[in-house]
Amino acid sequence: MCRSGQEIATVEQSSSGKQSCCSLRSMISATLFIGLGIAAVVISGRMFFAFIWFFGLPMVYLILRYIWLRLCRDPFLSQSDTLGRITWESITTCPPSPQRTVPTILYWIFVVLCFVGAILSFTIENDSLEPIMFIAVTYNGFGSMFILMSAIWLVDALCLLYLFVVADKILGHKQGAAQDWWYRNKMVSQEESLAAVASGSSEAQTEECQDDDDEKSKQLDQRRTMAKWRLLLIIVLYTWWTVWSYFSAYNPNILEVKVPVPKLPAECDGYKLAMAADLHVGSMAGLGDAQWMVDNLNALNPDAIALVGDIGDRPVTDIIRRKMAPLAGLEAPDGVYLSFGNHENIEGVEGYRKLLREESPFAENIVLLENQHAMLNKANTDGCSIALIGMADWSGKTGTYSDSIAPDYEKAIRSRAGLNGTTIENDAPVSSDLPMIMMQHQPVGMKQAAKDGVGLQLSGHTHGGQIWPQHITLLAFDGIAGLAEFDIGSEHGPSYLFVTEGVVGWGPRLRFLSQTDIALLTLRTPEAMKAEGLEPDLSLSVATPAMYFAISVIPISLLLCLVPVCCWAQKWWSDRRPEETESKDDDVEEGKDLPN
Repeated sequence: MCRSGQEIATVEQSSSGKQSCCSLRSMISATLFIGLGIAAVVISGRMFFAFIWFFGLPMVYLILRYIWLRLCRDPFLSQSDTLGRITWESITTCPPSPQRTVPTILYWIFVVLCFVGAILSFTIENDSLEPIMFIAVTYNGFGSMFILMSAIWLVDALCLLYLFVVADKILGHKQGAAQDWWYRNKMVSQEESLAAVASGSSEAQTEECQDDDDEKSKQLDQRRTMAKWRLLLIIVLYTWWTVWSYFSAYNPNILEVKVPVPKLPAECDGYKLAMAADLHVGSMAGLGDAQWMVDNLNALNPDAIALVGDIGDRPVTDIIRRKMAPLAGLEAPDGVYLSFGNHENIEGVEGYRKLLREESPFAENIVLLENQHAMLNKANTDGCSIALIGMADWSGKTGTYSDSIAPDYEKAIRSRAGLNGTTIENDAPVSSDLPMIMMQHQPVGMKQAAKDGVGLQLSGHTHGGQIWPQHITLLAFDGIAGLAEFDIGSEHGPSYLFVTEGVVGWGPRLRFLSQTDIALLTLRTPEAMKAEGLEPDLSLSVATPAMYFAISVIPISLLLCLVPVCCWAQKWWSDRRPEETESKDDDVEEGKDLPN
């Protein structure tokens, strides 16, 4: 539709007024947000709260806005619509518009349910032996939002690849087609659309405006159609990846790995050590998960069983005792051994000490190793001796959690543990001639352990990243998943670190680019493996390339976020320059810039 010059001026004034109002509203909102944050930090006295308030909350908002843009705005709305405006319209409009508000209403219902599930998983005390269905579904929905964001990111990356590479290079479009597209679709303002009809005779203007309106309508329909196809692709990827993540989480693999252990006697060759970690009995893991782990570990017929931390994920209560009761059914000739992880420290480590050392049937069947060791001898086989060293978790080193203790290797090799919480203190440490296997929940400090003579370290904790892109946090660990070799030049050969990705895991029970597992490690002498032409399996799990992929793409994504910022800056500068030029021209006309 065409407007007269007076109408255009009126619209320009109205647009300017709306922009001023929006700017004022934004300034008031920002001031309130900053003021409330500072007040909350001062009252609480915790700087961590400041990090959550000033970094965490804005990041959550930006992520939710990003998802909304792709799911709701692009396929159904115009580029000028905002999350706040459409949300308010959704609340105040009755009946809701199928195109304008229904997608946003459905989106917010999904988001609210996901966050409610996440909150309830930490606050509701579950008196049942299995996870509450509502919490399990909604909390997994919360985890699936990471998968949804990954799907959207991939589709956007493909679109950008097309614009910046295919459109500009392969198809022979004019150089800068991608930048032109971005500016045209994201940055075109109300003033530019009005300026398109501000010149020419009334008859020519009417015809030109009609053509322009038709062209814009076609472009809008075309953009929406393309956005709907992108939405379909996003939904397909999200559904596929979520189903895959569900089966990866609820169907653990049973790994069988041969490990050459330095100084292992020939009499111990073929020793079978089963291990598991990260059961996390609590809101998302119950009696059935504990029983599954016990049944499958026993079915491996191991010589010994090692549980390497984070078996519990709630303070010890009667319901936790009942959920963990199957652990007393673990059976192995050389015994069942358990070391603590960071979550036992977080949830009250003293309660877990009493549970495992003093209460039946745990105390009679499980040996807790906390800076202690035990001797494995393959059911009293002559000449077979292996020192199994259980370390306290590294989280005890900070002193943050009450009753937790720091890892102490020197104490561990002098303190021998037995059933019912008994301990034998020795003046002499474990002989350096014996093969040493260390249970250390977090896979760190492996190089020092190798220098101390440890031939194999058993760890968990990483969950293989659990849900991508959390894999980026694994860079600080010595291992991520599977078997890794550490050669420090010892005469006995390299040492090894084996990291399990866990039976269940913490948080939403999904595994995107990771896989739950338990493991049976067959200990071999290096000589026997060499004689048989065998090499240790150092192949990478999917979690390792996923970590490096996250490390590479997340910075690129952050850089891409600067593209609209650069466009806004360019537009601001271009808007300012005509005003400066006009101001200089006026000064020249008035004689201000004339030489004396």
